Amino acid sequence: MTEMSEGKRAYIILRLLLDFNEDDCPILIDQPEDDLDNRAISGQLVEYLRKKKKERQIILVTHNPNIVVGADSELVIAANQHGINNKNDEGLKFAYIAGSLEHSKANDGSDFILSSQGIREHVCEILEGGEKAFNKREQRYGFSQ
Repeated sequence: MTEMSEGKRAYIILRLLLDFNEDDCPILIDQPEDDLDNRAISGQLVEYLRKKKKERQIILVTHNPNIVVGADSELVIAANQHGINNKNDEGLKFAYIAGSLEHSKANDGSDFILSSQGIREHVCEILEGGEKAFNKREQRYGFSQ
Protein backbone atom coordinates (compact mmCIF):
# COMPACT_ATOMS: atom_id res chain seq x y z
CA MET A 1 0.00 0.00 0.00
CA THR A 2 3.02 2.31 0.35
CA GLU A 3 3.36 2.48 -3.46
CA MET A 4 -0.10 4.07 -3.75
CA SER A 5 -0.64 7.82 -3.89
CA GLU A 6 -2.16 9.60 -0.89
CA GLY A 7 -5.41 9.94 -2.80
CA LYS A 8 -5.55 6.28 -3.76
CA ARG A 9 -4.92 5.25 -0.15
CA ALA A 10 -7.68 7.59 1.03
CA TYR A 11 -10.05 6.12 -1.57
CA ILE A 12 -9.28 2.55 -0.41
CA ILE A 13 -9.87 3.57 3.22
CA LEU A 14 -13.17 5.22 2.25
CA ARG A 15 -14.27 2.00 0.56
CA LEU A 16 -13.27 -0.08 3.57
CA LEU A 17 -15.17 2.23 5.91
CA LEU A 18 -18.33 2.10 3.83
CA ASP A 19 -18.20 -1.51 2.69
CA PHE A 20 -17.55 -3.05 6.09
CA ASN A 21 -19.65 -0.74 8.22
CA GLU A 22 -23.23 -1.78 8.76
CA ASP A 23 -24.37 1.59 10.10
CA ASP A 24 -27.13 3.20 8.11
CA CYS A 25 -26.71 6.71 9.49
CA PRO A 26 -25.61 9.48 7.12
CA ILE A 27 -21.89 9.82 6.50
CA LEU A 28 -20.01 13.06 5.87
CA ILE A 29 -17.06 12.88 3.49
CA ASP A 30 -14.76 15.87 3.08
CA GLN A 31 -13.08 16.29 -0.31
CA PRO A 32 -12.55 12.67 -1.34
CA GLU A 33 -10.99 13.89 -4.57
CA ASP A 34 -7.87 15.26 -2.89
CA ASP A 35 -4.79 13.80 -4.56
CA LEU A 36 -6.85 11.69 -6.98
CA ASP A 37 -6.34 12.14 -10.70
CA ASN A 38 -9.31 12.76 -12.99
CA ARG A 39 -9.33 9.16 -14.21
CA ALA A 40 -9.67 7.82 -10.66
CA ILE A 41 -12.36 10.39 -9.88
CA SER A 42 -14.53 9.65 -12.91
CA GLY A 43 -13.75 5.96 -13.24
CA GLN A 44 -13.77 4.82 -9.64
CA LEU A 45 -14.93 7.37 -7.09
CA VAL A 46 -18.00 8.60 -8.98
CA GLU A 47 -19.17 5.09 -9.85
CA TYR A 48 -18.66 3.97 -6.26
CA LEU A 49 -20.61 6.93 -4.86
CA ARG A 50 -23.48 6.33 -7.31
CA LYS A 51 -23.74 2.77 -6.02
CA LYS A 52 -23.33 3.50 -2.30
CA LYS A 53 -25.78 6.40 -2.16
CA LYS A 54 -28.58 3.88 -2.71
CA GLU A 55 -27.66 2.19 0.58
CA ARG A 56 -26.76 5.14 2.77
CA GLN A 57 -27.10 8.92 2.74
CA ILE A 58 -23.80 10.48 1.74
CA ILE A 59 -23.08 14.12 2.44
CA LEU A 60 -20.10 15.16 0.40
CA VAL A 61 -18.02 18.33 0.51
CA THR A 62 -16.18 18.85 -2.76
CA HIS A 63 -14.72 21.51 -5.00
CA ASN A 64 -14.96 19.17 -7.97
CA PRO A 65 -18.09 19.62 -10.11
CA ASN A 66 -17.29 16.38 -11.96
CA ILE A 67 -18.15 14.51 -8.76
CA VAL A 68 -21.34 16.52 -8.26
CA VAL A 69 -22.58 15.76 -11.78
CA GLY A 70 -21.13 12.28 -12.18
CA ALA A 71 -22.54 11.01 -8.88
CA ASP A 72 -25.94 12.51 -9.81
CA SER A 73 -26.25 14.49 -6.59
CA GLU A 74 -29.77 14.93 -5.31
CA LEU A 75 -29.07 18.22 -3.53
CA VAL A 76 -26.30 20.66 -4.35
CA ILE A 77 -25.32 23.52 -2.08
CA ALA A 78 -23.28 26.17 -3.87
CA ALA A 79 -21.27 28.59 -1.75
CA ASN A 80 -19.89 32.02 -2.53
CA GLN A 81 -17.40 34.17 -0.69
CA HIS A 82 -18.23 37.86 -1.07
CA GLY A 83 -15.85 39.72 -3.35
CA ILE A 84 -15.66 42.52 -5.90
CA ASN A 85 -16.96 40.39 -8.78
CA ASN A 86 -18.89 37.88 -6.65
CA LYS A 87 -21.22 39.88 -4.45
CA ASN A 88 -23.53 38.40 -1.83
CA ASP A 89 -26.87 39.87 -0.81
CA GLU A 90 -26.52 42.14 2.24
CA GLY A 91 -22.72 41.94 1.91
CA LEU A 92 -22.56 38.62 3.77
CA LYS A 93 -19.04 37.18 3.80
CA PHE A 94 -20.38 33.74 2.81
CA ALA A 95 -23.70 32.89 1.18
CA TYR A 96 -25.28 29.64 0.01
CA ILE A 97 -27.94 28.46 -2.40
CA ALA A 98 -29.33 24.94 -2.61
CA GLY A 99 -31.22 22.95 -5.19
CA SER A 100 -31.12 20.00 -7.52
CA LEU A 101 -28.91 19.64 -10.58
CA GLU A 102 -32.06 20.01 -12.64
CA HIS A 103 -32.73 23.51 -11.25
CA SER A 104 -31.98 25.74 -14.22
CA LYS A 105 -32.39 29.49 -14.47
CA ALA A 106 -30.80 31.69 -17.12
CA ASN A 107 -28.49 34.36 -15.77
CA ASP A 108 -30.72 37.34 -15.03
CA GLY A 109 -27.85 39.81 -14.60
CA SER A 110 -28.45 40.22 -10.88
CA ASP A 111 -25.63 41.79 -8.89
CA PHE A 112 -25.75 38.84 -6.49
CA ILE A 113 -23.98 35.86 -8.02
CA LEU A 114 -25.87 33.07 -6.26
CA SER A 115 -29.36 34.31 -7.06
CA SER A 116 -28.47 35.31 -10.62
CA GLN A 117 -28.71 31.78 -12.03
CA GLY A 118 -29.76 28.22 -11.26
CA ILE A 119 -27.79 25.38 -9.65
CA ARG A 120 -27.20 23.79 -13.04
CA GLU A 121 -25.63 27.00 -14.35
CA HIS A 122 -23.42 27.37 -11.26
CA VAL A 123 -22.17 23.81 -11.70
CA CYS A 124 -21.62 24.28 -15.45
CA GLU A 125 -19.73 27.51 -14.81
CA ILE A 126 -16.99 25.65 -12.97
CA LEU A 127 -17.27 22.27 -14.70
CA GLU A 128 -14.49 21.52 -17.14
CA GLY A 129 -16.17 21.69 -20.53
CA GLY A 130 -19.13 23.74 -19.25
CA GLU A 131 -22.66 23.12 -20.49
CA LYS A 132 -21.46 20.73 -23.21
CA ALA A 133 -19.76 18.50 -20.63
CA PHE A 134 -22.86 18.65 -18.40
CA ASN A 135 -25.06 17.53 -21.30
CA LYS A 136 -22.72 14.62 -22.09
CA ARG A 137 -22.83 13.44 -18.49
CA GLU A 138 -26.61 13.88 -18.49
CA GLN A 139 -26.88 11.49 -21.44
CA ARG A 140 -24.28 9.07 -20.07
CA TYR A 141 -25.90 8.70 -16.67
CA GLY A 142 -29.49 8.85 -17.89
CA PHE A 143 -30.79 11.86 -16.05
CA SER A 144 -32.22 14.96 -17.65
CA GLN A 145 -33.67 18.34 -16.90
